[in-house]
Amino acid sequence: MLRRIAQQNRGHSICQRATKCKNYARHVATSANYGDKKSSSYRRGRGNGARQLGVANPSSSSALTQSSERHSSTGAALATWNASNGEIIHGEEFNEMINPFLNRNKTGSDDGFLELFKAISSLNNRHNDFNPTLTMSVHLPDTEIYAEEEEEETVTSSGADIVKVNTKVQLDDPPVQDQVISLSDKLDKALKESCRKSVLEAFEEERTSSENTLSDKQLGRIITFLAENDVGMSFEAIKYHVEQCKAEGRMAPLFLYHYMMSGLKNCTSQIEVERLVLDIQEHVIEEYSDGEKAVYKYILLPQLALTVARLGHNDCARPLVEYFLEEKYPLINPDIHESLLKTAWRHPFAREDWTPTLPYHRLLSELVSCGNRPKPEVVTRVLHTYYPYRDLDAITEILSSIQQLDHYEDHPYDYSIDCGTLETISVLVSKRGSVDLSLLIIEMAESFGYKISESMFEDVILSFAASRQVPQCLGALVDMETNGYVPSRELLRKVAKKLSYDDKRLRYTQHILTGDDNANLLSTATMNSLLMGYGMKKNIQAAFDVFDSFQELGLKPDSNTVTFLMEILYFSTTMRFGRRSYAKDSLGREEIDDVVGEIDVVLSTMKEGDIEPTRHFYHEYVRLLCSLGLFEDGKLALEEAVSNNINLQVGTIFLLSVQCAHRGHFDMARDVARLAQTAGCGKQPTLLRRINNLHNQKLGVWGRPREEIDE
Repeated sequence: MLRRIAQQNRGHSICQRATKCKNYARHVATSANYGDKKSSSYRRGRGNGARQLGVANPSSSSALTQSSERHSSTGAALATWNASNGEIIHGEEFNEMINPFLNRNKTGSDDGFLELFKAISSLNNRHNDFNPTLTMSVHLPDTEIYAEEEEEETVTSSGADIVKVNTKVQLDDPPVQDQVISLSDKLDKALKESCRKSVLEAFEEERTSSENTLSDKQLGRIITFLAENDVGMSFEAIKYHVEQCKAEGRMAPLFLYHYMMSGLKNCTSQIEVERLVLDIQEHVIEEYSDGEKAVYKYILLPQLALTVARLGHNDCARPLVEYFLEEKYPLINPDIHESLLKTAWRHPFAREDWTPTLPYHRLLSELVSCGNRPKPEVVTRVLHTYYPYRDLDAITEILSSIQQLDHYEDHPYDYSIDCGTLETISVLVSKRGSVDLSLLIIEMAESFGYKISESMFEDVILSFAASRQVPQCLGALVDMETNGYVPSRELLRKVAKKLSYDDKRLRYTQHILTGDDNANLLSTATMNSLLMGYGMKKNIQAAFDVFDSFQELGLKPDSNTVTFLMEILYFSTTMRFGRRSYAKDSLGREEIDDVVGEIDVVLSTMKEGDIEPTRHFYHEYVRLLCSLGLFEDGKLALEEAVSNNINLQVGTIFLLSVQCAHRGHFDMARDVARLAQTAGCGKQPTLLRRINNLHNQKLGVWGRPREEIDE
């Protein structure tokens, strides 16, 4: 019947507007109600091709968008035959029937071709078992295709996408419903894309779910990923993983904590670091404090302190270090302690009192006491961190550790400290009176092969004197002389000052020096300290009694002895006659003769003992003569010193010159001032200016003559 209908309609022309065809296709798709939406584009083109009209399963969607304007009015007949017979026409037969209608001219009615679409839709609705893949090719001649140009729009179809309208229309397979993506796949995709938000969503879904979907490996990947992006959430993931492991009777891997702690470097503020460190410390102590699990605590807390210290947050690391040191954690990983020692730097981490922010001395002592041997450069760095060595306990602990390291016979390192560092520590320690530390320094110097220097002896002596250990102080003085050193005047004065604090101490010192058991304590230096101690106490008679006992004890006075005697005579003179530096009156002849007689005793002692006078002796001698008003004798003493090539103190020249000027002896004052250059003190223009000012003041004249200025 189709062939007969085609022959009857062969003369009809085919003409259709694309808009009408398209609207009807949308109407067919809506009436079919197959529930799928596809997009179709309407293009414009030329050439030979094939158009495929698909007959689909009713369950699938169908969108037939025909952009060609050719069709036949015999569509109505096709629809009538389809409705009456209800038979299926296969693709080849349908093509043979329909092609003659499509090869006509462009003129004619368009209602027939619309009926053709209705027939195809009716066939689809009636036969559910129709093969959805069956297509019917419609060959078109080499004629132009006219279509109105329109924008792309979404078309609700009943079973197919219309692809490449200018070539063919094809019915797709039935759409596959959306599959449920598993949490593991979501996590893998998020980690592959490095999407922090998606990883956090996957972790939250896992944490809030009643079932444990993710494996240990996947949780570990979450922890390591978040350690570089969000260390706080990485810590939360570790806590969740620990809870899961605890429920199953096992322990979380230790390396996950290390990954998480390494993420602390990404924190933006110190406050955030302090908060996280405190939370981690509480978590570790709470979770790993019983039985064998405590091993985690012994490893993780030192590792956490090391991580924070390397970031420069030593104030945050200090509580951790003090905690595991006070709790006496066993030293499981010595490398962590040594790495903590390597972070010792004085300038970046020093406090206002110049003490380091970390207890490096305790770390070193703990490391050495367990038999470990850190490298010498690490030990030296720790020692220098405590400069200027005010923390005596810390310095003692460090030096004791170094001494213990040096005593090992099979050690491959040289732990010796340079002599200069030991002397510096000794000088600073002597002011604090730490005897044990001073003795330790001497022992270490001897063990390192150094010769005990004079300054080390002085530091030990002063340490004993400051700690009121009189016998030890006197014994150190004797040892110093035995080693060939002569105690200086300044050292003896410092010892005498310590002895003069109390009369009982002075009497005790005199008792042990003059007693029977004084073999290791008696020397000229110890007697000079006692002599000067009485002089500082203004006990002149006791001082001369000590001097008289020199001969009885078989001791020979030295330059310090006669210098102290001159100083004691000056004390005696000021006590008897007052300070007469600027006195306008003069002492009586008898008073002066008494003091001069005592001076002659001292000078005769020097002559008998062949004692060479020193610059200090001349200073005390001139000061005593000035207090008596014997300026001429003082000038003769200076000239004698200059002739003996003794470099005088500048203070001695100033003292005599100014005293002469105040008494009105301006010419003598200028003569003494001129001796300064000869005496090795250099030119003293300030002294000459002061003498001239005193002279002008006495004359009542402001300024001075031109020749005196040139002079």
